[in-house]
Amino acid sequence: MASRSTVRASGMGLLRLYPSWWRERYDDEMAALLETRPPDARARLDLVRGAFDAHLRSPEPGPGPRRTVVAALIAGAAWTIAGVASVGGPVPPDWPGYLDSTLPVAVVGALAILIASLGVARLAWSSSGPSLELVVLASVVTHIAWAAALVVAALGGPYGAVTAIAQTVAAIATIGIGLALIRANVHPIGEAVVVAGAVLLIPTPAAWLIVGAFWTGIGLWQAVEARSDDSPRALPR
Repeated sequence: MASRSTVRASGMGLLRLYPSWWRERYDDEMAALLETRPPDARARLDLVRGAFDAHLRSPEPGPGPRRTVVAALIAGAAWTIAGVASVGGPVPPDWPGYLDSTLPVAVVGALAILIASLGVARLAWSSSGPSLELVVLASVVTHIAWAAALVVAALGGPYGAVTAIAQTVAAIATIGIGLALIRANVHPIGEAVVVAGAVLLIPTPAAWLIVGAFWTGIGLWQAVEARSDDSPRALPR
């Protein structure tokens, strides 16, 4: 059984998952609470959920949209490059369609989709319930698993079904985020995310070109939205 000091230390470590604005406001208070009441397994899970909530409900809107724009554009570029390389070869590779040269690009693309998906999920966070929390958690787990499968394949490990399954479950999680956005009336981002996730389920590398186009479009749309939010507004006369 873990000692009381070990349990307390694990709780303190979980506070590092929270964004800087949250730690500046609440870190001392939470640290004092954890000193007197070391967290059990359920409390540690609540701390992790709270970290997700704090990141997605950040009162500092500036960095969030910029990060989302950059991630979406990187995702768009990565999957466009992977698609062109795979489809443009003399003999297109069998599904899941990765070439040795495109596996590192795909790792970047998978992680970029995750960051961009979490960024757009913020748009529905305040109006959604626990279902979105589950979808976000599923997205994190599945995209990390997908990226890990790609890294393993790049290092000469198992490929084929393992990689295809990892990509499929990550795509389904992306669709879930898109559906949550649609339910929260976040248009047309919600529809674009659903399509970007659904196209990843099509068993051909040519679909990656569509994925790249949609994530590029999402990034450009978010850039325009962020620019309009930051632009000065005329004062009423």
